[in-house]
Amino acid sequence: MALSKTTAGSKEQRKRTPGKAEASGPAAQVAAEGMMPAAIIALPGVIGAQLADEVAIMQQVMADIRTARSITRSQVATLEHSMKAANRIAMHSQQISRLAGGRLRQSHERLALHTIVHDVLNSMGTQFKLGGFEVSHRLKPVEVIVDPGLLLSLVQVAVDWAATQGQRLQVRLDIKNWPAHAELAIKSSAHVAGAGVTSEEHVVDDLDWQLLLQTAQAMGVTVDRTIAPDHTMLLIEFPRTVRQLEGLTAVEMNEPNQGNSTAFLTEGKPLAGHRVLAVAQDAGIIGELRAVCDSMGLLMDTCNNSAGAVRFCELDMPHLIIIEERLRDHAFEELRQDLVRNDVNFPVVEVVRAPNILEMSNWMGDSISRISRESLRGQLPSFLVMELAKLN
Repeated sequence: MALSKTTAGSKEQRKRTPGKAEASGPAAQVAAEGMMPAAIIALPGVIGAQLADEVAIMQQVMADIRTARSITRSQVATLEHSMKAANRIAMHSQQISRLAGGRLRQSHERLALHTIVHDVLNSMGTQFKLGGFEVSHRLKPVEVIVDPGLLLSLVQVAVDWAATQGQRLQVRLDIKNWPAHAELAIKSSAHVAGAGVTSEEHVVDDLDWQLLLQTAQAMGVTVDRTIAPDHTMLLIEFPRTVRQLEGLTAVEMNEPNQGNSTAFLTEGKPLAGHRVLAVAQDAGIIGELRAVCDSMGLLMDTCNNSAGAVRFCELDMPHLIIIEERLRDHAFEELRQDLVRNDVNFPVVEVVRAPNILEMSNWMGDSISRISRESLRGQLPSFLVMELAKLN
């Protein structure tokens, strides 16, 4: 799953894992839905090696106890430490297995990333103090749209892994100039100059690293690792950053002081030029969709059935599809599955006749968004902003 390269003329090495597979064919499908074959083959060895280390420690302590016919406090502490480590390995293995299944249900929420990073660092304060760590941070306020549980797990395991690379941690959270993505950087180095990591062989792709990669892949974020003679740099990039949409989110657009959301979007039209395919027969629905798309600067094409949608996508791929509920048949579902295989975040919105329906899909492509016909004019603009935010 991770690609490795060595920079020419330098000892610096990098490993990068994307949040979305770039290959095509069967390999791409495996990457989009779970772990790559190479990672699957390597993982049992990683788990076995780490468990073997802890078991060996416990066996040695037990042998010493049998020889001395007594047990010391230090031996008890060693056993407790190894048992906790073995339990942690088991928990991480289960988490990786769940993530690698590729069918994890997620909720996409607007979260303050800087607060979560700060809370994780604070919660590990005692551990850092006992371990003699020196930790500094500079966190810029930034919000991202991701699953809350996965985000917390990602930050925790990132800090855990970084802490194994050196006792001096420098944590930075900022927004890149282009693309405007949130970037969490953790630099690990030793206290003594020249005592840091000197080669990639010293940086073990342990279970923490494997869990970090799997969590990142499930969330659609990118992990980049740079290994230099005196430090290790971990970079995590979040494509679904609120600032990426120039501050336009469903929450903000529904605030009273913004007035009509359609008029608000018309002023800036940050999504102008995106292509929308409407699969609909109802003239009223088509009219409302066109009015909303025109107000946002979106380009809308129409077809009246799923067969037409298939032909359209073969010729010119849209950025988003809106389909009338009664036209969503088996042929359309096959088309959607093909689109998701190529881009797990491809957005599809279903217009339903039932009232008071407003459901956002998750970020993993195993559901679609649904909106009531009666809510098209009032809610569709903010809905489309959130859906198009899935596109990298």
